[in-house]
Amino acid sequence: MSQNNFYQLHSTMKISVSKDFGTAKKPVLPLVPKTMNVNKKEDLAQVNLLSNPTDANSTKVKFAFKILEGRTKSACEIIQWMQNVERAFTGLNSNTGTLRRQMMQQFARGSALSRFKAGVAQLATPTRLQAIATAQTAVNNGDGTDGCCSN
Repeated sequence: MSQNNFYQLHSTMKISVSKDFGTAKKPVLPLVPKTMNVNKKEDLAQVNLLSNPTDANSTKVKFAFKILEGRTKSACEIIQWMQNVERAFTGLNSNTGTLRRQMMQQFARGSALSRFKAGVAQLATPTRLQAIATAQTAVNNGDGTDGCCSN
């Protein structure tokens, strides 16, 4: 799954705003993020990032951030989470869709994770169907070069 698809999965949230929307009293998004309190260690995703993601022997740095759950109410919190996930993917040199999908299992839970999984399934279905059709065509047009299919 490409990076664009990752963000596409999370861009369908609905945000409600008060009638003071965008005024000096209540800015749309504050410039300084609020400190997030975490009560339990289980609420943190912890990974060891590489200081140089392309060098597996480079220094490792512990990185922890709050796991996204379905009951998040703040746009700032979601934006911060997305930045943390991207930082984790970069530091882990996780540049394929399969690796990123596997990592999401520890970065999200609850309805946030189930919505992510539903989005992945929806995006993957056309690709999977095309791969099945291509494989079936290759089997049907077998030229005898594949050892497992020869008699």
